[in-house]
Amino acid sequence: PFAGGIATIDKTPPTATISAPAVALIGGGTSGTVSYTVTYADANFNTSNLANSGITLNKSGTANGTIGITGSGTSYTVTISNITGLGTLGISVGAGFANDLAGNTDAGAGPSATFNVVSSDALLANFTISNGNLSPAFSSGTFTYTDAIANLTSSITVVPTSDDPNATITVNGNPATSGLRTSSIPMSVGANTLTIVVTAADGVTTQAYTITVNRSLPGNALLSSITLAPPATLVGATGPGNYNFTAAVANSVSSIRETPTAQDGLATITVNGSAVVSGSLSQSIPLNIGANTITTVVTAEDGSTTKTYIVTVNRALPNVATLSNLTISSGTLSPAFAGSTLSYTASVAYPASTITLTPTTTDPNATVTVNGKPAASPIALSVGLNKIVTKVTAQNGTTFQNYTTYITRAAASTNALYTSIALSPVSTLVGATGPGYLNFKTNVAYDESSVQVVATAKDPTATITVNGSFVTSGSPSQAIALNVGSNIITTVITAQNGVTTKTAIITVNRAAPPVVNNVYEPISVTKQTGQVTLEDGITVHQAVSPNGDGINDYLTIDGITSYPDNNLMIIDRNGVMVYQAKGYDNSSKLFDGHSSINGKMQLPGTYFYSLDYTVNGENKHKTGYIILKY
Repeated sequence: PFAGGIATIDKTPPTATISAPAVALIGGGTSGTVSYTVTYADANFNTSNLANSGITLNKSGTANGTIGITGSGTSYTVTISNITGLGTLGISVGAGFANDLAGNTDAGAGPSATFNVVSSDALLANFTISNGNLSPAFSSGTFTYTDAIANLTSSITVVPTSDDPNATITVNGNPATSGLRTSSIPMSVGANTLTIVVTAADGVTTQAYTITVNRSLPGNALLSSITLAPPATLVGATGPGNYNFTAAVANSVSSIRETPTAQDGLATITVNGSAVVSGSLSQSIPLNIGANTITTVVTAEDGSTTKTYIVTVNRALPNVATLSNLTISSGTLSPAFAGSTLSYTASVAYPASTITLTPTTTDPNATVTVNGKPAASPIALSVGLNKIVTKVTAQNGTTFQNYTTYITRAAASTNALYTSIALSPVSTLVGATGPGYLNFKTNVAYDESSVQVVATAKDPTATITVNGSFVTSGSPSQAIALNVGSNIITTVITAQNGVTTKTAIITVNRAAPPVVNNVYEPISVTKQTGQVTLEDGITVHQAVSPNGDGINDYLTIDGITSYPDNNLMIIDRNGVMVYQAKGYDNSSKLFDGHSSINGKMQLPGTYFYSLDYTVNGENKHKTGYIILKY
């Protein structure tokens, strides 16, 4: 009850303020973020719980973003990420997310200062050049091009058009206007580089486009390269001008294509009379077995100067009956595979009842069988030595080669031995009696209500069961509940052969629960009903009603946090301990009707407590009772 004097009534709610944005401008669609600081202030500040739901994103135009919050107490950081669109963004803070000790709640804040979301588009929408043709055709996402111009063309102009009209453009460092033609750019004979740089409206994002313009030499009918597809090495360089070559291909190559590349991009090319674009593949040229002639004619820009290149392609005869590789599905070949080695060995474990050989022929048109069956067919294996013959027949149907592989399949293991067996939590096993000295005994305290068995087999192919349930070697079993007194745990290792076993039996004796004497000191109850005040400033609230109404949901001991070196035991009317905690603190350790021994909710009724704590090195002991209701 109020005993007089002066009382101060706090009606002032906490205030919320929003800082300016971390930046005034950011490009939409970038990975950047913008943050605000929300600060609460109050002379009697209590707590706050600002969450995403309390933040409103103020938007204009198409600007948008994602809100995230970090922080606690009086200071929060609101981060806007995934920023897209164009316009402005800011925030407002909702009311009711902070309160003071008097129960006053804040009125929110905002709208805040905004920041601008501008375009980060630094792409070209289009680009044209006054002479020649861009290669490849222009695309805003392609940044490197080439162009070929005639020797008579000494300068060019370009028209760059930005995707965003607010972006700026330079051509070779000189400012250019989007959509308008530049002034003339001189071109030297050979390669000339044009660099177009687009800077986005955000002033940060840039993109460079590079065009290499090749101004031709007069009368140039030379090739810079000839390549074949499938690839084949050109040799020879004979004949007039050393323009005649030869190449060899496998019998499996029934056609070929040529890629001639002219030194002058404006020269024209024919391959076997058909026009071909410089640097591009010709049409497919069929190949006969033996010699095949490919004639390439290059005509210079002047229309009169020509050069003729002749490539003779020799297609091999189909008589290859060798393997380029041989693999097996189990085991390892010895020696390592080589096409000239015809005999191999390998060993496999007992579970490998079949094996698959995968041969790869040197000539893809050759045929292959494994023990008379098509390649990649599973071959049954007996225990012991197995002979497997891989036969390769060349495309001509007569030439063949045999590769022999000897596979030794191991017998099933009879090893059912233990490497180790232990309990978790660790408990010393004694005894070692019975068959194989695998019978053990151990004692555990009453507090240990369950154990796990960790058994390790000497042979990884063996299987393990603990009380009939399979477990992994070296890993803990499922928890095994322990009764007070004797508990039998049976562990069986079964060898790979499925017959040989070793059985380990562990007898676990769990101690009886501790007996606590029902001797309690008399307590003088001088406070209101439901509380007992002990000396040293400790008050025990005797009512415990864990029904979720927020009142007496757990046993409260006022002042106990001043004595962290404490031990609390709660005993039922039969003298059985149902709860024990060292360092009882009303928060991380508290009694809410659940037993700390088995986790079960206790029946309503009267319980007795025993409280030990230390004050300045002196041990204190107090007892009393509490009433548990639901």
